[in-house]
Amino acid sequence: MKFKNNSLQDKRKFLTKVFLSIFCIILARYFYIQIIKNEQFFEDSIDNSITKIKSIPSRGIIYDRNGRVIVANRSSFSIKIYPNHYDKSFNSELLFKLINSAEKRSELLVNQNEFLDTIQKNKKRRHKKYKAINIINYIDFKTKALLSEYKNDFPGLFFSSNPARLYPADSLKLSHVLGYLRPVPDSLIKSKVYDIDDIKGIRGIEKIYENKLRGKKGIEFHIINTFGKNLGIDKSRSISSIPGEDIYLTIDYDLQLKIENLLEGHKGAVICMNPRNGEILAMASAPNYDLSQFIGPLKQKVWENWNKEKRLINRATAGKYPPGSLYKLVSSIMFLDKQLISTKQTVFCNGKYELEDQSNPGVPKIYRCWKPEGHGNMDMYDAIKQSCNVYFYDMILKYQDKDKYIINSLSEYANKLGFDQKVGIDIFEQRGRIPDDNWMITNYGKTWPKRGAMPSLVIGQGENEITPLQAINLINMIAMRGETYKPKLVLSEPLEPIKVKISKYVWDEIQEAMYGVVNEENGTGVMLKRENEIIRGKTGTAQKKSSTTDQLLSWFGGYIENGNSLMSLVVLIEDTDSQTKYLAKQISKEIFNYYVSSEVK
Repeated sequence: MKFKNNSLQDKRKFLTKVFLSIFCIILARYFYIQIIKNEQFFEDSIDNSITKIKSIPSRGIIYDRNGRVIVANRSSFSIKIYPNHYDKSFNSELLFKLINSAEKRSELLVNQNEFLDTIQKNKKRRHKKYKAINIINYIDFKTKALLSEYKNDFPGLFFSSNPARLYPADSLKLSHVLGYLRPVPDSLIKSKVYDIDDIKGIRGIEKIYENKLRGKKGIEFHIINTFGKNLGIDKSRSISSIPGEDIYLTIDYDLQLKIENLLEGHKGAVICMNPRNGEILAMASAPNYDLSQFIGPLKQKVWENWNKEKRLINRATAGKYPPGSLYKLVSSIMFLDKQLISTKQTVFCNGKYELEDQSNPGVPKIYRCWKPEGHGNMDMYDAIKQSCNVYFYDMILKYQDKDKYIINSLSEYANKLGFDQKVGIDIFEQRGRIPDDNWMITNYGKTWPKRGAMPSLVIGQGENEITPLQAINLINMIAMRGETYKPKLVLSEPLEPIKVKISKYVWDEIQEAMYGVVNEENGTGVMLKRENEIIRGKTGTAQKKSSTTDQLLSWFGGYIENGNSLMSLVVLIEDTDSQTKYLAKQISKEIFNYYVSSEVK
């Protein structure tokens, strides 16, 4: 009997220990879950009921100087899915059927065949099951609305906004000034400045003013039920995005559109400015390109064709060309300011200039004037007005006899007048090239200086290269007698003065000669003459380097005074010939006529 009682007590003790052990295990587990892992499980529960989505701000709108919209925004969306909210009720067949039947600007990032496998793989991985999978970008609002009608068939599906630009149909292009948007590179994603699906400005205003235009992202807390349905946004916790700043350009919408139409079918560039404040009223480069092609992936063939046709080059700021007879203005300013000549000193032009060729004695090298029969007696005023080459050949060689490095004086004045350096505009530009003796020695050897190089250099040929932007900067200096402003494209940017120390009488003489070009008989720009407005200008023709004599550049640079208003203009047309080399003048005439008849302010 005693044995039985002991056995029963042992069993009770054993069961007590078992129950106590189980209780301790449960208590420890409870402590682990509620205390130690509380924060993690709380976050997991939140992640299962609340989904954080970054809200993309609307990009700043770009306006012209008068408040007309040039670039706006369009509604564009990405389709995404959270693997943790996906279940077997998801109708993937219907989803892809609706996507494939819609108009879209992007290819599928996850196709139907790999969709389920991608979801299942990510769902098994804790760090990926809460991370959205992007199905496709750049669907329109119509497609979004259609998919939203079937939201119960797509648990875990949601939409995020894609910043996309709207370029109004049949409007101006301004493509080289505006620039475009592209996906951000990996280097910026790693720096945490941007996220993986972001886009940023590439080239032009979109690039330079990226930080102002892109705004600041917000956070939306979406409430998701246990069936993966999006029940809306918890506005009490969400942080609103901040839209990007709007930008007002100095561009005049109608003038820009007029110029783009005039350049249709040509290669070249046109710039119009107000010399009194540096504001660029129009800047066109032809051929241009369609910025709407950058909404979504750009087709490789389109990109290759654009590069082949050199459409992406902004010829106004980055095209480098021999200045031709425009450069005679620089040469004349040097001659006058250094007091090397008097304005009445004459040279007889018979259509050519003969220079003894030291490498071939007895057989002179011939430098020709554009007018085969010659111009007769020319002073500086006539030489600019009628664009006589022989006058400048004679003068530069005459003074090279006294100073064999006269090229340095010419280069110095070209530099004073803004050549061989960047003008300082916001968007990309080239610096061009004006050689001095060091450059010539480096590239042609110690036998420099050679007299045979100067005739070409003094009339803007040879190794000289400038951009149309540098050309209009020169015109502005002449119009404002050496005190003008750096070109600018954004109205809010401050004025930056440019001052050039040249004798006052030099500006007087140059302005008078440019008046003769347009307003007097035998002036090479007389076709631009107007009765009630004053136009001063300089025509130019330049031979393209290593081309035949029939492949020419057509230049015009000048300015118009209309009452109290002043507008400068440079026109460059590529690939003209002896029959079409007047094109720059013809286009300039159309622009001046439009400027007078319109209300460009």
